[in-house]
Order: sequence, then structure tokens, then C-alpha cells
Amino acid sequence: MPETPDLFAEVANLRDQVDDMARSVSAIARKSGVREDIMEAMDRDQTLARIFLLVDGRRTQGDIVRESAQSGPKVSQASVSRKLESLVQDWDLVRPTSRGKDGIRYVHTSLAKDLRIARLLQKKLKPVKSAAKVTVKKSPRAGG
Repeated sequence: MPETPDLFAEVANLRDQVDDMARSVSAIARKSGVREDIMEAMDRDQTLARIFLLVDGRRTQGDIVRESAQSGPKVSQASVSRKLESLVQDWDLVRPTSRGKDGIRYVHTSLAKDLRIARLLQKKLKPVKSAAKVTVKKSPRAGG
């Protein structure tokens, strides 16, 4: 179907409506107190929080099992599966993004991004990746 000016205008109008709804949902979510409920749940279940932070769109469930063992107490495949299911079904914080022979990959949802859950958790928890590997070099002072 060739793109006509009318079709282009209609698609642009629909996109604007979707963006408007997304902003409204985001504002409602921020005002609802759900962020506090989520953070309380993450405080009670540090494994849930660690698994949430390992979700990045590239890692499969198996990758998350392996990497969680490097960043803290070992977590079983079954436990990671249950935590991911909770993050998807109970909290709407992650969703499957692709399925391949190596497994399902997950990403953070719009809700998780709008509520800035990852940023809040990173402040509270030890980093998932070791910060000890980061080196800061100072520049020599001019004239000193």
C-alpha cells in the first residue's frame, strides 16, 4: 500500500495518541505508590532485586543463573525461573523480548523504566558488576 499524505497524517495522529496515553499511564504509576510497594518487595527479596538488575535484553535465563552466581549467593535455575515469572506476572517489571534456541531474553518494561526501579536498586544494592575493575586516572594539572 503506497504511503499517501492522508495515511501519513493518520499514522502520526495515532502515534501522538499512543504517546499521550503512555505519558498518562506513567504519571498515574508514579503517583499510585506502586514504586514503594515494588521497592519494599525488592528489599525483602534481594534475589529478586539482583535478577531484575541482570535483565538487560541480551541475557537469557541461563545467563542470569550464571551471572547471579558471580555477583552473590548461587541461585538455582528453578529459583531464577520463579523470580522472572514474578517480575513478569506479579510486578510487570520485565517482559520476554525474544525466544531462541539458547533461551528467552527479557527486557525491563515501560513501567520499570518510568518508575526508575533499576536506578533506585543500584543505589541500594552492591553493583552487579564489580566496581573494583574501574580505574580513574587524574589528568596532570596545568602549570603544576
